[in-house]
Amino acid sequence: MPHAWVEYSANIENEPEIRALGRCVYDAMIESGIFPVAGIRVRMNRIDSYLVGDLKPEHAFVHLSVRIGEGRSHEVKKAAADLIYERVSSHLKPLAGRSPLAFAFEMQEIPSAYSYKMNNLRQYIPA
Repeated sequence: MPHAWVEYSANIENEPEIRALGRCVYDAMIESGIFPVAGIRVRMNRIDSYLVGDLKPEHAFVHLSVRIGEGRSHEVKKAAADLIYERVSSHLKPLAGRSPLAFAFEMQEIPSAYSYKMNNLRQYIPA
Protein backbone atom coordinates (compact mmCIF):
# COMPACT_ATOMS: atom_id res chain seq x y z
CA MET A 1 0.00 0.00 0.00
CA PRO A 2 -0.81 2.76 -0.82
CA HIS A 3 -3.04 2.11 -3.76
CA ALA A 4 -4.63 5.04 -5.60
CA TRP A 5 -7.69 4.95 -7.80
CA VAL A 6 -8.20 7.97 -10.02
CA GLU A 7 -11.55 8.19 -11.76
CA TYR A 8 -12.17 10.96 -14.27
CA SER A 9 -14.99 11.80 -16.66
CA ALA A 10 -14.32 10.87 -20.27
CA ASN A 11 -14.87 14.44 -21.48
CA ILE A 12 -11.48 15.52 -20.07
CA GLU A 13 -9.41 12.52 -21.12
CA ASN A 14 -7.28 14.47 -23.60
CA GLU A 15 -6.53 17.39 -21.30
CA PRO A 16 -2.81 17.65 -20.47
CA GLU A 17 -3.51 17.71 -16.73
CA ILE A 18 -5.32 14.36 -16.97
CA ARG A 19 -2.61 12.78 -19.11
CA ALA A 20 -0.05 13.73 -16.43
CA LEU A 21 -2.27 13.10 -13.40
CA GLY A 22 -1.13 9.56 -12.63
CA ARG A 23 2.46 10.71 -12.31
CA CYS A 24 1.37 13.67 -10.17
CA VAL A 25 -0.38 11.31 -7.74
CA TYR A 26 2.63 8.97 -7.71
CA ASP A 27 5.06 11.82 -7.06
CA ALA A 28 2.91 13.16 -4.22
CA MET A 29 2.84 9.74 -2.56
CA ILE A 30 6.63 9.53 -2.83
CA GLU A 31 7.03 13.09 -1.52
CA SER A 32 4.94 12.28 1.55
CA GLY A 33 7.82 10.06 2.67
CA ILE A 34 5.62 7.49 4.42
CA PHE A 35 4.92 4.94 1.69
CA PRO A 36 7.23 2.16 0.47
CA VAL A 37 7.97 2.54 -3.25
CA ALA A 38 7.27 -1.15 -3.92
CA GLY A 39 3.80 -0.76 -2.43
CA ILE A 40 2.63 2.16 -4.56
CA ARG A 41 0.00 1.55 -7.24
CA VAL A 42 -1.79 4.24 -9.23
CA ARG A 43 -4.75 3.26 -11.37
CA MET A 44 -6.26 5.67 -13.89
CA ASN A 45 -9.86 4.93 -14.81
CA ARG A 46 -11.78 6.85 -17.45
CA ILE A 47 -15.49 6.82 -16.68
CA ASP A 48 -17.61 6.75 -19.82
CA SER A 49 -21.04 6.68 -18.23
CA TYR A 50 -21.61 9.49 -15.72
CA LEU A 51 -23.89 12.36 -14.74
CA VAL A 52 -22.52 15.56 -13.23
CA GLY A 53 -24.45 18.36 -11.53
CA ASP A 54 -27.11 19.83 -13.80
CA LEU A 55 -26.24 17.38 -16.61
CA LYS A 56 -24.41 19.85 -18.86
CA PRO A 57 -22.00 17.83 -21.01
CA GLU A 58 -19.03 20.11 -20.37
CA HIS A 59 -19.08 19.48 -16.62
CA ALA A 60 -16.31 17.13 -15.53
CA PHE A 61 -15.01 15.37 -12.45
CA VAL A 62 -11.92 13.78 -10.96
CA HIS A 63 -12.18 11.55 -7.92
CA LEU A 64 -9.05 10.31 -6.15
CA SER A 65 -9.26 7.56 -3.56
CA VAL A 66 -6.08 6.45 -1.79
CA ARG A 67 -6.13 3.33 0.36
CA ILE A 68 -3.39 2.84 2.91
CA GLY A 69 -2.47 0.14 5.39
CA GLU A 70 -3.08 0.74 9.06
CA GLY A 71 -0.51 1.60 11.68
CA ARG A 72 0.27 5.27 11.15
CA SER A 73 -0.67 8.04 13.57
CA HIS A 74 -3.47 10.46 12.81
CA GLU A 75 -0.91 13.25 12.41
CA VAL A 76 1.16 11.30 9.87
CA LYS A 77 -1.92 10.31 7.85
CA LYS A 78 -3.29 13.86 7.93
CA ALA A 79 0.02 15.34 6.78
CA ALA A 80 0.20 12.86 3.87
CA ALA A 81 -3.43 13.49 2.91
CA ASP A 82 -2.92 17.26 3.04
CA LEU A 83 0.18 17.02 0.86
CA ILE A 84 -1.47 14.74 -1.72
CA TYR A 85 -4.56 16.97 -1.89
CA GLU A 86 -2.46 20.11 -2.27
CA ARG A 87 -0.28 18.64 -5.03
CA VAL A 88 -3.19 17.18 -7.02
CA SER A 89 -5.50 20.19 -6.64
CA SER A 90 -2.64 22.49 -7.73
CA HIS A 91 -2.01 20.21 -10.71
CA LEU A 92 -5.69 20.39 -11.70
CA LYS A 93 -6.03 24.16 -11.19
CA PRO A 94 -5.28 25.10 -14.83
CA LEU A 95 -7.94 22.65 -16.03
CA ALA A 96 -10.43 24.08 -13.53
CA GLY A 97 -9.61 27.52 -14.93
CA ARG A 98 -10.68 26.41 -18.41
CA SER A 99 -13.75 24.30 -17.69
CA PRO A 100 -16.20 23.24 -14.95
CA LEU A 101 -14.48 20.62 -12.78
CA ALA A 102 -15.33 18.85 -9.53
CA PHE A 103 -12.36 17.32 -7.73
CA ALA A 104 -12.70 15.13 -4.64
CA PHE A 105 -10.09 13.22 -2.66
CA GLU A 106 -10.34 10.75 0.18
CA MET A 107 -7.84 8.61 2.05
CA GLN A 108 -9.03 5.31 3.52
CA GLU A 109 -7.23 3.10 6.00
CA ILE A 110 -7.56 -0.67 5.51
CA PRO A 111 -7.35 -2.82 8.66
CA SER A 112 -4.55 -5.39 8.28
CA ALA A 113 -6.87 -8.18 9.43
CA TYR A 114 -8.78 -7.77 6.15
CA SER A 115 -5.90 -7.11 3.78
CA TYR A 116 -4.30 -10.03 1.93
CA LYS A 117 -1.29 -9.73 -0.36
CA MET A 118 1.07 -11.72 -2.52
CA ASN A 119 3.84 -9.38 -3.64
CA ASN A 120 7.43 -10.06 -4.63
CA LEU A 121 8.15 -6.57 -5.99
CA ARG A 122 10.44 -5.81 -3.07
CA GLN A 123 12.86 -8.35 -4.56
CA TYR A 124 13.07 -6.15 -7.66
CA ILE A 125 12.63 -2.61 -6.28
CA PRO A 126 15.15 -1.20 -3.82
CA ALA A 127 13.66 0.31 -0.66
